Amino acid sequence: MDRWEVFLRTLGDRVSTASEKNPTVRCWKPSTLRSEIKAVTKAEQAVLLTNFPSACEVIEHLKRMGWIHSIKVQSPDEAERIEFLLLDMEAGKGEPIYPLELLQAYLPSGVVCYLSAIAHYELTTQVATHHHIARLNPPTARKSWEVMDTTDPERAGKPAKRNPLGTEVFRFEDADYYLNKRDASLVPGIQVRVVSQRCWLRITSLEQTLLDALMQPVRCGGEALVLEAWETGIKQMDAERMADHLAKIQREDLERRVGAILNLIGADFTATALGQRLSAVRERLRSQDVSAIPLLAGIEFPAWNNTWKVRTP
Repeated sequence: MDRWEVFLRTLGDRVSTASEKNPTVRCWKPSTLRSEIKAVTKAEQAVLLTNFPSACEVIEHLKRMGWIHSIKVQSPDEAERIEFLLLDMEAGKGEPIYPLELLQAYLPSGVVCYLSAIAHYELTTQVATHHHIARLNPPTARKSWEVMDTTDPERAGKPAKRNPLGTEVFRFEDADYYLNKRDASLVPGIQVRVVSQRCWLRITSLEQTLLDALMQPVRCGGEALVLEAWETGIKQMDAERMADHLAKIQREDLERRVGAILNLIGADFTATALGQRLSAVRERLRSQDVSAIPLLAGIEFPAWNNTWKVRTP
């Protein structure tokens, strides 16, 4: 067996199935694919020898073979050019590119969230016009946010002129793709969803996605879409899991919003762990003087829910 056959066999084995390290093995950033090729070369060094072509040369060779294809994306103005590669190796050739697959390829360790997660769980009938992936930062010491309300609660007290959707990293098929930085302590609900054998998604759970929609409505598509997502998601969500997420996040303003939106929708979770947790919050509010907050962070509403001290549509 010649060197190329050995190399292609080993590379094919490594990219046949997604993994925690490489959630997508169809779509790659060139730098990530070069690292994978170098790992193959090192593993088979005894056969390939030191004069085997470089990773860049291997990619060009596979392009000529028709096993690698460039994926056309647009980079934002004055931003570093972004490129993606589709690695077929005759497996799944012709399959359409799932938009969230590019997100995961952009940041393999990242978490798909906000409107992207809403679309993935089919919580809206609207077409997603933007997508989000988050880099989780280590938890930071947080101030009490019970009386604070900002359009970006994860950066409370740090005003900055920037796009409220995040940092735009590329554009693909008429949709903008954004990178966000998030405090890991605010995102306890993360799971891996299998899209196909060669594509996994590290994504916020349905329950975490609904909570994110209350705190980041702009990134989740705006008021109408967030309300639609809750009305749809309420039929699918796991009340125990949402209660667990809230217990880990430890934000009373978020719990008040959950209580208020359940009232608005007419959903009753009294007999669940979620209902018990919210009941305890409701009892505390009776004896506390707290500032009013809107149902969706950063959006003003005319009505008033006195139980939760929340302004509602």
